[in-house]
Amino acid sequence: MPTTDPITENPVQAGPALPAAAHDDWLPAFAGLARATGATVSVNLGWDLAWERGPIDAAHGPHLSVRLYDDEAMVGPLWAPGTSSGCAACAEVRERTVLDHPLVGDLTRATRVPAAPAPLLPELLRTGLAHLADRPLAPGEAYSVTVRGTRRHRIARSFHCPVCGPAPEDLVSTGAPAPRALRSRPAVPGDATRTAASRLVEPGFLRDRLVDDRFGPVRAILRESHAPFAMSMAVVADAPAMGHGRARTFAETEPVAVLEAYERLAGYPYDIPLVTRRSYREVAGHAVDPDTLGRYTAEQLAHPTSRATPFTADTPMDWAWGHDLADGRPLLVPADHAFYQYEYAFRRDRRAARVAGAANRRHYFFDCSSGCAVGANYEEAALHSLFELAERDAFLTSWYRAAPLPHVPVASLTDPTSRAMVELIRARGFDVHLLVATRDIGLPVVWVIAVNEKNPFPATFSSAGSGADPEAAIRGALREVAQLVTNPVDWTREQAERMAEDPWLVEELEDHVRFSSIPETRDRALAGLGGPAVTLEEAFPDWPGRLERAAAGDVRGTLEYVVSLFADAGLERIVVVDQTTREHADAGIAVTRAVVPGILPMCFGHAQQRLDGLPRLQAALRGTDQEHRAIPYDPHPFP
Repeated sequence: MPTTDPITENPVQAGPALPAAAHDDWLPAFAGLARATGATVSVNLGWDLAWERGPIDAAHGPHLSVRLYDDEAMVGPLWAPGTSSGCAACAEVRERTVLDHPLVGDLTRATRVPAAPAPLLPELLRTGLAHLADRPLAPGEAYSVTVRGTRRHRIARSFHCPVCGPAPEDLVSTGAPAPRALRSRPAVPGDATRTAASRLVEPGFLRDRLVDDRFGPVRAILRESHAPFAMSMAVVADAPAMGHGRARTFAETEPVAVLEAYERLAGYPYDIPLVTRRSYREVAGHAVDPDTLGRYTAEQLAHPTSRATPFTADTPMDWAWGHDLADGRPLLVPADHAFYQYEYAFRRDRRAARVAGAANRRHYFFDCSSGCAVGANYEEAALHSLFELAERDAFLTSWYRAAPLPHVPVASLTDPTSRAMVELIRARGFDVHLLVATRDIGLPVVWVIAVNEKNPFPATFSSAGSGADPEAAIRGALREVAQLVTNPVDWTREQAERMAEDPWLVEELEDHVRFSSIPETRDRALAGLGGPAVTLEEAFPDWPGRLERAAAGDVRGTLEYVVSLFADAGLERIVVVDQTTREHADAGIAVTRAVVPGILPMCFGHAQQRLDGLPRLQAALRGTDQEHRAIPYDPHPFP
């Protein structure tokens, strides 16, 4: 029940825009709602940020905001302190973001200014409130009443909320976090890479919590009609790209698509405190040496297509805290390596980045999302971060060596989905080669190459897969190649041929696919063919059995075993940056990025290859025709 402090002596309060003549029509209707929810209620005409902030700042319990418009009464959301419920300002941020409204960054101004509610709205609202008496609002729920009908919405908290979001001082680190020990996470029986208690991939679970076409965070889940298998895309307004899910059925693809979108959303440090403007020399005692993460050559940095900024040990830069998996101690990582979307030009205002222009941006590391992964918890996400890094490292090492690899004859595949993908690719005129790319990190990694035997263009497509189960790794790589083969080619041979003459024109991810599509690069793409034929068991002996035994039914055990495989390859330091924001945590999602000094980074763009100063790469090239070539090397075909 409402308390008796000054703000709640009257549990229903009129906002400054609500005409005094309308008080008798509107306020009494909400007295029963205030009693039923135990919340204070504020009723106002339209949106007023200053007014909305007051009742929430003063509330000692739940608060329910009501905004009246010309043709709508928005009841809620019901905000409850100490919970993950969004407030009215969260709803305003999310609605403007989903609609891409020009005032999304300025909540002091209303997007629409109502004159007076429609005459029928009070009666419709009374009917709606009777419904709420039978089925009360839960924390974070809102209820829309319009002349066209009623609808419930779930409002997720937003980092960008000016009322309940973090204050600017919360975004600056004031000291190192505590050491972080790994926790036990009982695994799904038969899958030591996933947590048994998680519901993230349960059909409908994330849809029910996150999908709303008006408030998001997931605006919609779309189904791809051209893919040769079930594929969904999750549209998240804040994320830089849609999340994609590929699987056997659309029900299985939906949660995967949402999770990938949330992984991309974590690429910017929304509510994670950072250490700002410190040089490596100042923080060297508790930081990863940036030089161990790969360097750009002087030629690359000087090239007009370079997007990286030169730095020295004395260059002030921003840093994020991670934790060493070996002992849990905190270590700093350069912020634009810890978060691949990091921008020095802005932090809080998303719109500032759109108008800042390239001249105001700098990147000491121009990175991609490689090594970022989602999970139900820190341990699970870190595990999948390492699987991805191992896949990219093995693929790149194999590519740069340009030497024949063992191959698994596709005729020996028994997985029905993989066999179907092979037949689909062949039906388009491509032959399929399944290469064993695993090198010194002893995890299953495959490289699938599709070679056009019917037409000279597009010449080849490639993809890679990794995981505890070799069959699942192959299945994933084949799905991606099948999509590349069946998608319409949206570039011309003449456009791509210019890249063969001048590889510095390879600047974006898509350019790598285009580069490998022209006949001039076909022989280079096929340098990995010609190795011995092996069975799947010979290629990856006792997988996933060895992992299941090492894990002993715990995802933490799986992670520790994978860490030992990295150590066996000389990669003994693994620092995990927890990218999980409150928006992820509220949805039950964890996101991490594994940072492994010395591993080969997946980079896109000829000028962006960050391969100088990596002893493992130089050792891998020793004795091959590539040993004495200068960086940057031939653009890789990874999609």
